[in-house]
Amino acid sequence: MRYKVLVEGPVLTQSGYGEHSRLVLRTLRDREDILDIYISPLNWGATGWILGDSEQRKWIDELLQKQIPSDNLQEFFDIHIHIGIPHEFSRKGKFCTHVTAGIETTKVSKAWIAKTHEMDRVVVPSEFAKWGFENTKHPFEVEDGSVRNVGCGAPVKCVNYPHRTLEIDKDFDIELENDFNYLIVAQWSVRKNLEQTIKMFIDEFKNDEVGLVIKTNQAKNSIMDREQTKDRLKALLSTYDKNKLKCKVYLLHGSLSLPEMNALYSHPKIKAIISATHGEGFGLPLFEASYNELPVVAPGWSGHLDFLYGPLKGKNGKIRKKPLFARVDYILAPVQKEAVWENIIIKNSMWCYPNETDFKKKLRTVKNNYGMYKSWAKILKKEILKNNSEEETRKKMFSAMLPDNVTTTPDFIFVSDMFAAQYAGGAELSLQTIMETSPSKHVGAVNSELLNKEIVDQHKSLKWIFGNIANLNPEIMEYVISSGIEYSFIEFDYKFCKHRNPVLYAMVEGESCDYTQTDKGKLMTKFVNSAASVFFMSENQMKIHQDSLKGLRKNNLHVLSSLFTEGFFNYVDEVRDRYKNKKKTKWLVMGSNSWVKGVQESKDWCEQNNHEYEVVEGLSPEQFIDKLAQAKGLCFKPSGLDTCPRLVIEAKLLGCELSLNENVQHNQEEWFNKDEAGIKSYLLGRPSFFWEHAFEK
Repeated sequence: MRYKVLVEGPVLTQSGYGEHSRLVLRTLRDREDILDIYISPLNWGATGWILGDSEQRKWIDELLQKQIPSDNLQEFFDIHIHIGIPHEFSRKGKFCTHVTAGIETTKVSKAWIAKTHEMDRVVVPSEFAKWGFENTKHPFEVEDGSVRNVGCGAPVKCVNYPHRTLEIDKDFDIELENDFNYLIVAQWSVRKNLEQTIKMFIDEFKNDEVGLVIKTNQAKNSIMDREQTKDRLKALLSTYDKNKLKCKVYLLHGSLSLPEMNALYSHPKIKAIISATHGEGFGLPLFEASYNELPVVAPGWSGHLDFLYGPLKGKNGKIRKKPLFARVDYILAPVQKEAVWENIIIKNSMWCYPNETDFKKKLRTVKNNYGMYKSWAKILKKEILKNNSEEETRKKMFSAMLPDNVTTTPDFIFVSDMFAAQYAGGAELSLQTIMETSPSKHVGAVNSELLNKEIVDQHKSLKWIFGNIANLNPEIMEYVISSGIEYSFIEFDYKFCKHRNPVLYAMVEGESCDYTQTDKGKLMTKFVNSAASVFFMSENQMKIHQDSLKGLRKNNLHVLSSLFTEGFFNYVDEVRDRYKNKKKTKWLVMGSNSWVKGVQESKDWCEQNNHEYEVVEGLSPEQFIDKLAQAKGLCFKPSGLDTCPRLVIEAKLLGCELSLNENVQHNQEEWFNKDEAGIKSYLLGRPSFFWEHAFEK
């Protein structure tokens, strides 16, 4: 099933909400296997639209061509994601998520609270914004006609922004007269408190050769806006005696690309970013400056606190999370009259007013103790790069935005005694290849000994793949059979036999076995017959199953072979070329404590034929391939049935001579006796063969 998802937001604008919208789209794009994405683009303010022909833009443009129905949207779309401000939200899907930057004050508006009762989920970029929604109540008339204080109507999830590229535009530069300069990146608005910030800087450094770079605009990046901004700055500076000022003020107007902004943050003469903001939903410029290793001066309040704290060793040697910036004292007070914004910033809310004395003090302290603040900035950069990667953010965003049945339920569940991350055996590596080539990126895994009835019941609607299941409780196997779940089974050996090898059974027990009469044989017959499909490693292995378990139905049986990834073949090619001119005289014998592997028989053959040989064991798969590439041949004479040993295939692909016996069960199969290209072609097609037949009707 693919869920129809409507993304409604300013996906093409240059605004912060535009970037937030594109983050949402990138998150959803990771799961296009289960999500059918539609886009309804919105404008945002007066910002321009992104240009260019990037791969992301082309993908967005393709989605924009998909036709959205004109009515019955709540029935058509399974999921609706709106990016913007809450009072503009209207429900257009069965499950609705609103993504917003939140608010910069102590209270969100009544209109916002009302709209949250139409939403299923709210996603914000900071714990401060989350706190604002969760701690605001307004009087509403309720069903019984009374008036009560009502709070947020939907769960609120916090997902910080990810750090973006660290690419620097090497051609970007600005001429700065002084060696020590502060930076402001903020729109010229009441909330950003820009005029007061500039005044506090000048008051503190009027007698110092220090600079202030102001990256700002008022509303747009137009020529008219630039001239108006220059006039405002000129008027502010005119209140000072220009001839007596030693400090310098520089204006940068308009938009800069992210590499240009990174160049600005990294400029050798720019030493710190400063902000006397009244409040931030997150504080993106402070965030960007921080992961560019720029010290920060800012109030100790609102959204930027999410990323300006980090681990610091105290005098007692203990590491604690502490503010790694010049934290400015503040008071909370009602927002200014001119800042009130209908349905957004409400008049009875409060935000912070940085203490002027302390702000000036912190500016001076950063300059006088720059080494300490720079060291803090280095720690912050490391923390942000570690905790705010694009990949991790998208994982969090996916979980936060979508309903639990989409985010927590896999499409396929694998069951095995071990997985490749636990033990890199042949069966485990083959199973890993199947998992990696799954038609869905969303797969689950459970060790066989941990499988229980509750897990089966919870995921009855899903498709299951069983690998090695020697550790699966027989009662649970019976329950799997009776539950009616749809599953396939990959048999890597002979689990109908208590020794997992009929040859070993005969040797240990001193007799042959009628497996159709044993409890294990009867159970495996039922398990195989109830499977949608069963895969064997070799033709001989499948025939022995058919001969030993007389009651097997034949229409669900397939020969698969060991499985390899494309990366494996690339590595084989690389290693073979590395040693192609090396003189090869030594044979290899695979060391093992397992009786099946026939180590002594292999050593005896080498000695009888006067071959120099080396017994190798305990190597990683890559190390063993490297050894094979330097060997003349491989001697492998297992004492018991070995269904499709990987090492034999690897040796042949690397051009080794082979000395095998009849217990190497794929030895005589047609594909194995082709040339290298034929073998490779066959093996590359096996994962898709599995998925084509795993659940065929």
